Amino acid sequence: MLRIGVIGITGRMGQAVLDVASSARDIAIVAGFVRPGRDTATLRAALPPSLLLTDALPDLMRLVDVAIDFSHPDLTLAAARAAASAGVPLVSGTTGLAEAHQAALLDAAQHVPIVHAANFSLGIAVLLRILPELRRLFVDWDIEIIERHHRGKRDAPSGTALALAHALNTTCAEAPLTPVYGRGPGEAPRRPGEVGLHAVRAGGEVGRHSVLLASDDEGLEITHWAQNRRAYARGALEAARRIRNRPPGLYTFSDLLFA
Repeated sequence: MLRIGVIGITGRMGQAVLDVASSARDIAIVAGFVRPGRDTATLRAALPPSLLLTDALPDLMRLVDVAIDFSHPDLTLAAARAAASAGVPLVSGTTGLAEAHQAALLDAAQHVPIVHAANFSLGIAVLLRILPELRRLFVDWDIEIIERHHRGKRDAPSGTALALAHALNTTCAEAPLTPVYGRGPGEAPRRPGEVGLHAVRAGGEVGRHSVLLASDDEGLEITHWAQNRRAYARGALEAARRIRNRPPGLYTFSDLLFA
């Protein structure tokens, strides 16, 4: 039985992880991290009675085989350090990381295996894998990335959109693409070598990403959408299964699925 602790267990993604894990025979969610000062008595009413709620990351790490983090960047930084200190693999889906947060993940990955992904859905993992080949085949085509999320999403463009743009630049090194975030106001003609990233925030959209490739004569558009957050939770749990016995290092979800 794989024992998992969830950092951000009271959030929407933490709840989705709990939901999906409840039907998995090989996984047990044994601990959850809550911010200091939270009323744990109220929170516990909605959680399994055997689950430990703690506001101390070292306490959580002592109980688990793998930690899953869906929180916020500063807490991800602390979680990475706690995981490295305890020798616990970490799966993180937190987005909006600054350079300092990314450096902390890289430093912790010298000691334990860590997988970080902006999106743990299988469809996005496949899209990230095929985009470099599409770029190679259509090197002269215009490319735009459009992402749509619910009104409450804080970071823009999404971490997934940034990952898609990065994937486009892993090939054709002689013709790198420069990100352009939105267009306008005023005159904003497309220039050669650009990839446009556009963020839409409205309603309760869980997540939708489209990559548009177009020439003067034809176009190709690939869209992935999540029906609900279970898609991300299922992927994070699969990452936890696969990261457990890996050597230290910083992995992507695609590394685990396709290596």
